[in-house]
Amino acid sequence: MTEVRVALSPDIDRYLDSLVRSGAFANKAELVRAALVSFTSQAGPIAQGFDRENQLAPDGRVYQLEYAREASLRGLPGVGVVFDGGVILAAAAPQGKLVRGLPKIRRLADRLAVLASGLVGDAHMAVVRLREAKPKTTEEAVDILVRFYWEHSVDRSKRPLAAGLLVASALDGGGRLFYVDPSSAVVEYDAVAVGEGSEEMTEILEKRYRRGAAREAERLALEILGRPEKAEVVRVPA
Repeated sequence: MTEVRVALSPDIDRYLDSLVRSGAFANKAELVRAALVSFTSQAGPIAQGFDRENQLAPDGRVYQLEYAREASLRGLPGVGVVFDGGVILAAAAPQGKLVRGLPKIRRLADRLAVLASGLVGDAHMAVVRLREAKPKTTEEAVDILVRFYWEHSVDRSKRPLAAGLLVASALDGGGRLFYVDPSSAVVEYDAVAVGEGSEEMTEILEKRYRRGAAREAERLALEILGRPEKAEVVRVPA
């Protein structure tokens, strides 16, 4: 057992002596040990350092994943909408005459594109992995991303990717839309928003979405985004 030595003020030392004399503890070392055990059991997982590593806390949460999800919700907003002939991806672009910035939507093939929300570097690494894999089907594209995200969510030498990806694919003929979050969870949607304000925008989509033509899908996506001065729009045809 590791030995720990501490310096106590005379007042505290006398108080500890009185507790020992009361008979509750055999000696001061036992008393201090009990106090430390009590403190660590009552301290939250964050205080115990579970937020600093990619590991499961006693309360069943992975704090690093929660931080990554929060980062993915702070990016510029984007919207994906499935229409009769494919999928529309639309995103607000950085404002300013001199701002170019990196594209928020990446077309990886004629029938495959992704929209990222969160840390740009993390999203870029996921997009590079997908591009290099050259998936032939929609399921394969989604599986590649899920595996890449999963590796970052369970490996303690890494941290979760702080970016979510909307995947628009028509590799199998029909247009499909998926969202892959930092935990590697994947959900398929007919229409969904990501980034800042996504919860409120998705609620509006749930009320207004009707599958129709590409022009209607694009109009809906831009209206949900608030018709920004600058926007990226990519159509993935089926």
